[in-house]
Amino acid sequence: MVSDDKTTAATTAATNDATAAATTAATTDKGTAANATTAAAASTTAATTAAPAAATTLTADPDAAKTKSEWPDDWQSRMAGADDKELKQISRYASPADVWKKARELEKRMSSGEVRTALPKDAKPEEVAAWRKDNGIPEAPDKYDLTGIAITESDKPIISDFLKRAHDSNMTPAQARTAIEAYGAQRVSEQQQRAAKDVEQQQQALDELNKEWGGNYRRNINILTGTVLSKFPESVRSLVQEARLPDGTFLLNSVDAVRGLVALGMELNPAGIVVPAVGGDLGKSAMDEYKGIQKTMRENRTAYNKDAGMQARFIELADYLSKNELIDGQGNEIVRKRKAA
Repeated sequence: MVSDDKTTAATTAATNDATAAATTAATTDKGTAANATTAAAASTTAATTAAPAAATTLTADPDAAKTKSEWPDDWQSRMAGADDKELKQISRYASPADVWKKARELEKRMSSGEVRTALPKDAKPEEVAAWRKDNGIPEAPDKYDLTGIAITESDKPIISDFLKRAHDSNMTPAQARTAIEAYGAQRVSEQQQRAAKDVEQQQQALDELNKEWGGNYRRNINILTGTVLSKFPESVRSLVQEARLPDGTFLLNSVDAVRGLVALGMELNPAGIVVPAVGGDLGKSAMDEYKGIQKTMRENRTAYNKDAGMQARFIELADYLSKNELIDGQGNEIVRKRKAA
């Protein structure tokens, strides 16, 4: 064994040195031979004791060399070549093992779809189809999964156009779904804000017209609905009622528009007596309304006295019916007898 040989050599050398020292001491001073002998023995003992220590030093841990880097000191520059930028990037890693760990992590992310490969430039149709399949993109715009998303009929053309653009730009299903959900949420928010604004504008119009027309408010609204709007076919009438001005205000929430329509109605019907139902008899309708107010006067006089609009309307109806000889001076209906055939 190498270690045993080294121990023997160390011991021999120490013994020889001790013997030589003792001999020299005896030659120099014979009177101290005993001391020299004692010194020689002590030296031999010391040498024997020192030998294992020397052996221990010579037989250091064989794994000590592994404490040094397993990679060459210039491994980073070898990988980077002559590119200083690459060297700067690689210098972030402590060893090639760290470089592999990073590469493996990226590989896993690509396999899971978290990181996508780039579509080759000028890719052929079959290459595009294969790339889309590998990256989870549907083969056609109408293949995007929109399950659970409520889409109105009016929004369907918009969504269809969006999905075509999304597919052309290779949006993932998750991206397309997120965009459509955001659009839907925005539409709902806009509709809620618009509805609240409609109520606010309607109330403002009512307050202003009530203040302006006073007791004629009900009559004028009747003219608007019964004389003007009733002239239109039902399909057109609904369009007028739902029409909006450029700023989004309902046409019938515009004070100016209502004033204009009422003015038109007054030209069509100067008496202001409105037929509640399209095609009804004017005199009969006025008489029915007149009798209705009379009934309120008899059964709920308090309500009548508090309603200035109803009072004004009663006067208008009475004036109209009197002029057309449908009621007498006491406000009673004139019943005309039919002539005998």
